[in-house]
Amino acid sequence: MTHNQLIKNTQKLKGVSIVKVEENNQKDSVLVHVKLHKKESGICPHCGQHMPGYDAKTRARRWRALDMGTHKVFIVADVKRIKCAEHGVVTEAVPWAFHGSKFTKKFEQQVAFQAIHQSKKLVCQLMRINWRTVGTIIARVQKVKEIDPDKKFENLEVIGVDETSYRKGHTYITTVVNQQTGEVVWAHDGFGKNTFEKFYERIGEDCASQIRMVSGDGARWIKNTVNENSPQAEFCIDPYHVVTWAIDALDRMRRRIWREAYEQDKSLPKRKVGRPKKGTEPKEKESVTLKRSKYPLGKNPENLTEYQRESLNHIQKVFPKLFRGYQIKESLRAIFRSNEGVEEALKKWLSWASRCRIPEFVELSRKIRRHTQSILSTMKYGLSNARIEALNNKIKLIIRRSYGFQDVDSLIGMIMLVCSNVGRNLRPAYTADTDFE
Repeated sequence: MTHNQLIKNTQKLKGVSIVKVEENNQKDSVLVHVKLHKKESGICPHCGQHMPGYDAKTRARRWRALDMGTHKVFIVADVKRIKCAEHGVVTEAVPWAFHGSKFTKKFEQQVAFQAIHQSKKLVCQLMRINWRTVGTIIARVQKVKEIDPDKKFENLEVIGVDETSYRKGHTYITTVVNQQTGEVVWAHDGFGKNTFEKFYERIGEDCASQIRMVSGDGARWIKNTVNENSPQAEFCIDPYHVVTWAIDALDRMRRRIWREAYEQDKSLPKRKVGRPKKGTEPKEKESVTLKRSKYPLGKNPENLTEYQRESLNHIQKVFPKLFRGYQIKESLRAIFRSNEGVEEALKKWLSWASRCRIPEFVELSRKIRRHTQSILSTMKYGLSNARIEALNNKIKLIIRRSYGFQDVDSLIGMIMLVCSNVGRNLRPAYTADTDFE
């Protein structure tokens, strides 16, 4: 095998002739000058048709290729502009790189493969490229790998919707998951009704009419958008979110009682200077006890430690009203553990919570009463939103592992590569074949 043939095989160069290879020792790089074959020149990068040239001038351009040892490799070629009847004046396509990219297909394939399995910072060190360049390559590879974007919307019957923050402040991204396959089918920057309506604009009326069930966290913007665009679909609220509402209500109650106890503790006489006499040690302030009771009140009874059980017993004696709120929360959790008689048990719980004279749980009973039908539908069909909640954790891990994203399109591209079938079969560039042919 000749030297030129070895370069063509390793860099996946087809339809070209290598003119010369020169080495730049100062920059530790190798320049491979190539020339397009006649049948590969004058091709429109958008429609793939041969088009006449627009001008006689050519411009030498170079593309970063896979490294050869410690040397960077650049493909250098003269390209011209062509005039396409449909797309206007554009630069002719080259077979080794995507239009508008400064890297070869093999190079971008290797960067995307590494970015899926390791941090972006490490990818930058291994491939010797800029931090922002990784995100741009990811977004481009995601679009190329997704040959048929509409295929993932076929037979879309059960979906899950949720939003998660991806940057400091109230900066969110909305994701839609196919509950039957566990694949992310759509993601967009922002949250709310206007953002979710873009999903229905994307899938069209025919696909929207096939959706049977939609699971979410009870947000009004999700339910209202579903009712307007998929009136036949049943909206389901996962029991996990309902129990979370009860835990939040109990925590608000605990903080309110803590503030009252703290004001009482402030009125107590201050401790005198010096060591107290035996038998006269001051008791621990009740506000301090309440401050340490957040986790015992929120955990499942079977998971409590011995110290947390003692803390609950103390609350039962000193703060009986708070312990009653804890019992209301646990009774709601017990309802969803058994699939039999859920509707009747939920009615009894609503009657109890609405008359308990605890403002936080009275408000919670009104909220659950508004969503009763959605909660019962979830229990009926056994639908769970755990998959999309786990997806939120995976998105957080992607962001943390990549040390953040400057561009939301790069983040969405990374999500589609990791959390869908788009990047599941992505192979490293050093294999015999490429994923882009």
